Amino acid sequence: MSLLEQIQKNQKKIFLQFGGQGSPYLKEISKLYKEEPVLKDYFEVVFKTLKNYESVFPKTDKRFEFGFDLKSWIENQDSAPPEDYQARASISVIMIFLTQMAHYHLWTQKGYSPKQIKQFVAGTTGHSQGIIAASFASLNLEKIEFLKALENYIGYMFYLAYHAQGAFMEFEYSKEVYDGNQANGDKSPAPMVAVIGYTKEELEQRVEIVNQKYNLNGKTKIYVSLYNTPDSMILSARPESLLLFRNEFKQEMDESKKKFVYLKTSAPFHCPFMENTWEGFKKDLDSGKFQFPYQISDLQFAVYSIFDGEDYRNKQVSLAEILYKDVVIRPLFWDKALGLLFTANDCEAVIDFGPSVVSSRLTTGQLISKNISIPVYCLANPKDLKTLFE
Repeated sequence: MSLLEQIQKNQKKIFLQFGGQGSPYLKEISKLYKEEPVLKDYFEVVFKTLKNYESVFPKTDKRFEFGFDLKSWIENQDSAPPEDYQARASISVIMIFLTQMAHYHLWTQKGYSPKQIKQFVAGTTGHSQGIIAASFASLNLEKIEFLKALENYIGYMFYLAYHAQGAFMEFEYSKEVYDGNQANGDKSPAPMVAVIGYTKEELEQRVEIVNQKYNLNGKTKIYVSLYNTPDSMILSARPESLLLFRNEFKQEMDESKKKFVYLKTSAPFHCPFMENTWEGFKKDLDSGKFQFPYQISDLQFAVYSIFDGEDYRNKQVSLAEILYKDVVIRPLFWDKALGLLFTANDCEAVIDFGPSVVSSRLTTGQLISKNISIPVYCLANPKDLKTLFE
């Protein structure tokens, strides 16, 4: 008996979650394309919609200079663009969404219809951009309507990626940034970095020290942008500012074995640096450049905000706006997004739709810190797949 059959039989609940940026996706989505014939219709819609946007976002725009011919990348790995291009937010935001929704659609096509799923889902959320996929899942659409909505959501992701990346159009950094990071033993500088080992208070204090010491403000200021686990957080800022932070505390971090790891992304998400991007996105939405007709009232089960932990269904704001601001501008508090798991007695498992196992590990870290033993299963993990379906 599969895990889901057991949960249904025992009248228990599951929690759904979707991952965020910084995760590799190409091998994962390629495997789904090649090994899951039930996803044929899904990929036909994806390839057609991506092709339609090639004229909207031409290669003359640096954000899309190698295009986004996903079909070619999948069918011929040698045609795939460089990894640093794949990691650009203008590309990865879209591709990560497509990978996790392929996992979700596969799940619904392997014996668990949206109608069944609704009965045993306690709620859903997503780490950073994953909250958008979570909202899509909560629409609870059957196959034909699902594929129709997929086109609209892809449009939403394209314009979000376009405007978010537009706030930070630097894909190469100064020699000083590269040399400084190399001297510290750090690879691939980026505008977001994971700092692991400090408590929330310790990290916030050190960020404030550097901001004040070097008079960092406005576009140069450092922000604690994602609170992932009690001792793992993300800083967002210009790479020059993050290097100042690293230099200031490198000796201390080395002595106490704390980690400083750049994320594979190209824009400083979840901080005020990105505030000015909303107006351009809203203008494109209001002018009909893409269609996103979905509202809070369309959500069929709880979607928990990554900012304040509240169920979106209780919000008095448009779905398009709250998704954009939660993903691009507001800080992320992963413990708040997972709040239901800390109090619900009937929630027996978390199912993660990837990509990769990064968000699964973050959730496990939050649960362990509170001595909660709910298992987290990820569809990107072959062992977990067997547990879910066999």
